[in-house]
Amino acid sequence: MIQYIPYVLLFALATAILYTWGLWRSMRQKQDLSNMLSAKGISAIKKALKKNGPLTKKELVPFVKGLTARQPFSREQIGVTEPDKFLDSILPYMIRQKMIREEKRDNKAVYQLNK
Repeated sequence: MIQYIPYVLLFALATAILYTWGLWRSMRQKQDLSNMLSAKGISAIKKALKKNGPLTKKELVPFVKGLTARQPFSREQIGVTEPDKFLDSILPYMIRQKMIREEKRDNKAVYQLNK
């Protein structure tokens, strides 16, 4: 009987570790999904600007519309439902990180990749 105590303790330890990891993952899930969606949006904008040249915010909307992000082994997902607001949050970040630059042409803001 006493020989089974280490096995029971190891099983309890493994269960506690898995529970803690699951709890930590569920607490951070929204932030992780948001980060994944932002990364996908940045990638889509960079690809669009590389392929099409300088574009206005209005011309960038179709490239981010309908983007979704999902973690592996999870049903939860996040998507872009309001492309204008999504671009309002992501374009200033990209400018601050010097990924793109904003220029004024004919009283319109035009975005293009930094070289």
